[in-house]
Amino acid sequence: MATRLNQEEEAEIHGDVLETVLSHVPSVDLVSASHVSKWWRGAVSSSLRHQNPPKPWLILHTQSTRPPHATAAHAYDPRSDVWIRIRRPPIEYVAALHSSSAASLLYMLSPSAFAFSTDPLHSDWTIASPPRVWRMDPIVARVGGAVVVAGGACYFEDDPLAVEIYDLRTRAWRAGESMPPTLKDSAAAAWLSAAATVEKLLLVEKQTGLTHWFDPISNSWSGPIVLKPSQPVRSCHVSFSSSSGLIMIGICPIENKETVKLWRIGENDFSFEEIGEMPEECVAGLKSDSVDFSIDVRVASNLVYVYNSPAAEEVVACEITTGGGGCRWWKVRNVVARDGMILNTSVFTCAEVGIGDLQRAITAKSWQFEVV
Repeated sequence: MATRLNQEEEAEIHGDVLETVLSHVPSVDLVSASHVSKWWRGAVSSSLRHQNPPKPWLILHTQSTRPPHATAAHAYDPRSDVWIRIRRPPIEYVAALHSSSAASLLYMLSPSAFAFSTDPLHSDWTIASPPRVWRMDPIVARVGGAVVVAGGACYFEDDPLAVEIYDLRTRAWRAGESMPPTLKDSAAAAWLSAAATVEKLLLVEKQTGLTHWFDPISNSWSGPIVLKPSQPVRSCHVSFSSSSGLIMIGICPIENKETVKLWRIGENDFSFEEIGEMPEECVAGLKSDSVDFSIDVRVASNLVYVYNSPAAEEVVACEITTGGGGCRWWKVRNVVARDGMILNTSVFTCAEVGIGDLQRAITAKSWQFEVV
């Protein structure tokens, strides 16, 4: 009996030490670590819960513009502060890769097919018939059990504000109510920022804050309202996550300089609460690669990634702290851009990637993950 108790005490002490060690191990290496023994598996699980929890990845997807349009992917894991090269089979080519700011969604749209992926690592793709209306720059977002495709139509189409809804259960398209006429001059992804909840799609004009929202279930639009904090904002972007709620990120001109601020928006009264302001050195890093300072945003959980373009050498990350404690900013060196690898189409997605997602990609898909 005494021998058994000693073994349990040693295992428990070993488990505590192991959890601390594993908290410094990149997430991709925890998959193999969890297979060492039941003690290691428990230590991996406990380390992820208590020591160093997972944080949303920023994933950079590149696609060659020349046949056979080979694709590649690299990911930044903020938990370990490392970039990871993802070795996977190329994505079947349909058209140029695009990503949605409204969620972790990749898509390709051609006159003959609509291909999209919504899982965190984009290992599963759905290839469907294209929408009825041909579109060049639509808003594409997953809202609950549907993918909404809105606007972005060519001007020669009968309805440049057309909305179509792809039901993920029935795998069929249905027509939606057209976008409001007030969005006629801005009905494209270049001019609108989109945020998707499980029930609604929110569209905001980046320059004016003019806002409408769409309910796919009732097939109806609401609004308009104008999202406007207490100071002038240009290039505003909205996003939604279950952890942070509805937030806005925008460029603010202040005393002959420009800064970037982050607000939380009340979902019922659309009130504004400032969360934080980007440090000057981070703003300078975003500006350095472009004369025309603009930003784009990807959000998952409580992590916000702000960038000028996917080819920029720096990305700024912002972690919104729980309990209303503001946020933490830091710069992320884009090692893919630094190595001169971004020569083609490139887009960002952001998603919560768990050990289960990595396990499936490695075992079922035969993917390889290599820390850069």
